[in-house]
Amino acid sequence: MSRRLAFDFDVERFVAATSFLVEKCPEVTKIKLFKLLYFADKRHLLTYGRPIIGDRYIKMDHGPVPSKGYNLVKRDERANAEDQELFDAYVTVQGNDLKTVNPPNLAYLSETEIEVLDEVVREYGLLTAGQLSKLSHRDPAWMNAELNSDMDLRWIFVGGSENERLMERLAQEDQELRDELIEAGFEGPFAEV
Repeated sequence: MSRRLAFDFDVERFVAATSFLVEKCPEVTKIKLFKLLYFADKRHLLTYGRPIIGDRYIKMDHGPVPSKGYNLVKRDERANAEDQELFDAYVTVQGNDLKTVNPPNLAYLSETEIEVLDEVVREYGLLTAGQLSKLSHRDPAWMNAELNSDMDLRWIFVGGSENERLMERLAQEDQELRDELIEAGFEGPFAEV
């Protein structure tokens, strides 16, 4: 079996998706944002074979947390300065609450990504951070990870439909190709796993 599925973190998509969710959902806290992003990434991965933001998710007490996204929201020193500047141009964090500074730049999001984000807003946007956290604890990818460690996104596909199993095969084949290219010494965005 290949290693865990890994994707390239896309800061522009992260910032656009974050400002989209903060603008459209009431009372977005850090925890609520992280769960909404996870559900959006999960849905896009199941439907289209890739997540929206491409971040690694970590199993935390309150559910999945995107690793690099967390660093930006928390203004952690591990965040890239240019990425932090981009994030700050669209979203401000006041305590645990997030507010938009500028409307989301939808040019960074594909039509399918906007469609999935809209679905997530309709389905989960009115739920509280606590309710979203409880929902995320039912997810096999969260349940099968060790606390404070990477979640294996392959668990998302367990028990899925025929189309979801096809998306899993496509994502797995993409991962195997990325692994082979890295092993052969090729460098590029795919190497940032």
